[in-house]
Amino acid sequence: MHRSSSDKWFGGVLGGIAQTLGVSSALLRIVVIILFFGIGGLSFGIAWGAVIIIYFLCWMILPRGF
Repeated sequence: MHRSSSDKWFGGVLGGIAQTLGVSSALLRIVVIILFFGIGGLSFGIAWGAVIIIYFLCWMILPRGF
């Protein structure tokens, strides 16, 4: 797993994860936005603060990729 240098908005975390998993980065971003805001008040058990912390940790830990 790595951070993407080309497919990035903030830190390249979701772009790199999408490349590793072989899925669309747009789809992964939509899933993260749904987890962040929740659907109709449902957050699937993940608090918005947890999403931010997990993203920040991935940004700090994952190496810069291609």
